[in-house]
Amino acid sequence: MRIMATIFSIMLFLTFGQASHASTTVGTDSTIKEIVKKSLDAQVKLSEKERDLKEIHEMLIPYFTSSFIQKFLKENLVKTNYGYQTFGTDFARYYIPFFSYDQYTKVVHYNNKYYVLEKRNLDNEGPVLYTSEYQGVCLVNEDGKWKVENVLYDLPIELIKKMNESDKTGLNKNTVALLAENPFFLGWKHLFNRSFYPII
Repeated sequence: MRIMATIFSIMLFLTFGQASHASTTVGTDSTIKEIVKKSLDAQVKLSEKERDLKEIHEMLIPYFTSSFIQKFLKENLVKTNYGYQTFGTDFARYYIPFFSYDQYTKVVHYNNKYYVLEKRNLDNEGPVLYTSEYQGVCLVNEDGKWKVENVLYDLPIELIKKMNESDKTGLNKNTVALLAENPFFLGWKHLFNRSFYPII
């Protein structure tokens, strides 16, 4: 009886220990998504009123790399009577896409970069037009902070494959593997002669 209790305790420890590890990924995903949300907010605010270049850079530098800021401002910034401002267009190049930020918005870590990716609903219309079925944002670590490096209009096939590694429940295959290797789930699987593995 004592042996069974010990085994059960170990299984519980492994279960919650690995679940905690899996939640770290979820936490990272939500953090990256939040950075992207704030990045778009900063871009949109530039259209609210005229500002000087110093203020504009101060608004963008927490969320974008220096090289991206240069590209974005060159493409979208307009000189006015009292400073600079952005204005809406049918094709706003270098703007963050309007992601849904739900289970269909995927965060992928690939080659030391984070990508926020989403397959677009072609029925939706908006101020930003894309020719590709997918849209994405690439983030790099600059001086210890994750910042937007690029907006992706055409996704490489490698990223699309990574994006599709999530199953119907939204779990990444790495998370599924952790759960599948857990002795607690394996034990119950054999006990009832049925699979508790999520469908991949």
